Order: sequence, then structure tokens, then C-alpha cells
Amino acid sequence: MFIPNKFLVSNLWWSKFPFLLRLITKIRFFASFGAGGVIYLTSLIFNNIGFTATEIGLGFTISAIIGTLTRFFIGNYLNRTGKIHLPLITSSALTIAAGIFLILSTDPFFYIIGQSFVGAAAGIYWPAAEFGVPYFCYPIDTRKAFALVRSAEALGIFLGVFLGGLMTNFIYPKSIFVIDIICMLFIIFMILRNESSIKKTLENFNKNRIEPVRSDQNKWNKNSKIIVFSIVLITTTLALIQVTLPLDLVKGGVYRNALSEKYISFLISFQLILLLCLQWPVGSWISRKKRLFGLKFSLINFSLASFLLFISSYLNFLAYYLIFFSLILISIGTSSFLPSSTDLVFRIAPFNKKGYALALLSQCFAMGYFFGPFISGKVLDFYGYASIIWLFISFLCFALLGKLFKKLF
Repeated sequence: MFIPNKFLVSNLWWSKFPFLLRLITKIRFFASFGAGGVIYLTSLIFNNIGFTATEIGLGFTISAIIGTLTRFFIGNYLNRTGKIHLPLITSSALTIAAGIFLILSTDPFFYIIGQSFVGAAAGIYWPAAEFGVPYFCYPIDTRKAFALVRSAEALGIFLGVFLGGLMTNFIYPKSIFVIDIICMLFIIFMILRNESSIKKTLENFNKNRIEPVRSDQNKWNKNSKIIVFSIVLITTTLALIQVTLPLDLVKGGVYRNALSEKYISFLISFQLILLLCLQWPVGSWISRKKRLFGLKFSLINFSLASFLLFISSYLNFLAYYLIFFSLILISIGTSSFLPSSTDLVFRIAPFNKKGYALALLSQCFAMGYFFGPFISGKVLDFYGYASIIWLFISFLCFALLGKLFKKLF
């Protein structure tokens, strides 16, 4: 029996997507590959250097503040020009500068400067990277396009954490920043190589006002506020999972023993592998549901996962099973949330505010870093564990789910 070559099948599947959607997918893969280790391992690296949880959390908070300023500036830029190539190149250059400062940092001063560049780069990158997807995906449904780019990001983050973890443990303690710099150079090369094609496509869409961007919508959707509140809560939870959860596990819970950094790296890798496996199938499944379904489904998963993390602090041996299961729920919730949230925010915004809307979405992620890591860092330094944080998050997710349950979109 003839069995098709798996590579050829994958290539045929990949070639069905529009060229520029494939390009932005590759750009987002490399961005996530570089950022993966930086997002998940920075707190552990600087914890090993001797920084306190408060100092580490402060760096992320300052990064979020800087990112706020750049986000709304770039949102205005996108609304006026509709161009994404210059912001993507600028963000890559700033990321390279951030990597250099973080490599050189041995005290909080250089660390905070590096994190400031990280925030500026993220604030410029995210609205521009999200802005291009709906314009580059026609005639494919926007939710499926966002599921594709999020799948590429999941792969990139996993590889970034995996390779970064190996290199950090066996080659150089700050290898994740070297990887990030190399990935940014690849992105700059791809953009410069395809700059004219990117500009021409965006100009044609702005001129012809093709359907995917809904040129007839001139007011914000009536459910905008509750949607934004839900997104802020979930992005705060994601920030806590990325920054606070590793510190919570390495310090131990009320009765739970502290976990080794190698075991924590295994748990993070497991969660990222699972997210990689789930992102495309869950994203495709969500794209066939009503538009608010993905957000509701995410709130359910994050509420249950946070509650399990809360309980795990008061157990010992069984705690490891609860943490393991909570990471499964986090992966499911994340794979549902990431494409759904971007599509929702893009859809609820008026046509002439799409850039601001995506800047707002990116700001929701930044707001998670505003409050989450710094406050939880204070809690960790004071109590030595973060169980109360997980209980509070679980309650808020459940409360917002109740608010959204009867909403239609």
C-alpha cells in the first residue's frame, strides 16, 4: 500500500496558506523562539544570580510600563499608515539591545535597563505582528489564521525554552539572550527581503476595504468592556504562570516541598509541548464555535487550574499530580484563549481603530505584568508561598465566567 511521504503532505498543507500569511507565521515563529527562554527562564536565571523576587518582579513591571507607552504610540502609527515592516524591524533592534544589557547585567541596574528595552520592543512588536494577520490571510477565516500563527508561536516558545534550558545548564548561563539576538537577525532579514510585497498588500487592503476587516463597522461592540476585563484577567494569569509559578515551585508551598530547577524545567517543557500539540486542533475547533465561546472556555480552564495550584500548596506527594493536571488545563485554556482573544478584539473595534484595538490587546498582556509579578513577588518574599494568589485568580475567573455566560456575539 502506498503511504504518502509525510514531508510532502505537510508541505502541501503549508502551501495552501497565502504567501504573506506564511511569512508572518515564520516571523512570529522566530520571535517566539527567541522570546521563549527569555519569558520562562529569566526569573530563574536572575534568582540564581542572587536577585530577590521583588527585584525580579520590579524588572517585569518596569518593562510593562515602558511597553504601555510604545503600544499606544504604535497603535496610532498603524491606524494612520497601515504599515508593519518598520515597527517589526525596530522591535527586533530593541530586542538585540535588550539581550546585550541582560547578558552584561550583574546587578539590578543593568537588569532593569535590559527589561526596559524588552518592554519597548514588545510594545512595538505585538500590535504590528497581530495587525498583519487579518490582512494577509484572505480568503482564510481570521480565527483559523490566528490559530496558525499561535501554533507557530507555541512551537517557537517550546524550542526556545528547551534549547535555552539546555544551553543555560550546560554551556552558558545566559544563553537564552544569545538565542534571542540570533532570532531577531533572522526576522530583520526576512522583512527586508519581502518589504515591497508587505507594503503592497496592506496598501491594496486599505484601498479596497476587503471583507475580513469589516469596513462597515464604525462603533465598538456592546460587549467590549466585559471582553477586555476577561482578557486582562487571563493575561495576568499567564504572566503569573510564566514568572511567579516557577518561583513558587522552587520555594515550596505551605506543606509542599520545594522542587528542583531541573524538575521545574521539565514541567515547563511539558506544558509547552502540550500547548504546541493542542494549539492548532483546539484553535480550529474554536473557530467553528460562536466567537465568545473560546473566551468562556478559557476562563473555565484557568479557574480550575488556579484552584488546583492553590490546593497543591497544602499537600505534599499528591501536590505533584495536581500541579501536573493544572498544567494540562493551562495548556488547553491558553490554546483556546490566544487565537480567540485576538480575533475578538479585532472584531469588536471600529474599522478606523483596528490598530488601537490590537495595541489595547497587547496592553492587556502588559497589564498582567504591571500588577501580577510585582505583587506576587511581594507575597512570595513575605509568606514564602503564593497559594493565596492562585485562590484569588480562580475566584475572579469564575466570577467573570458568570458575567459572560449569557452573552452572545
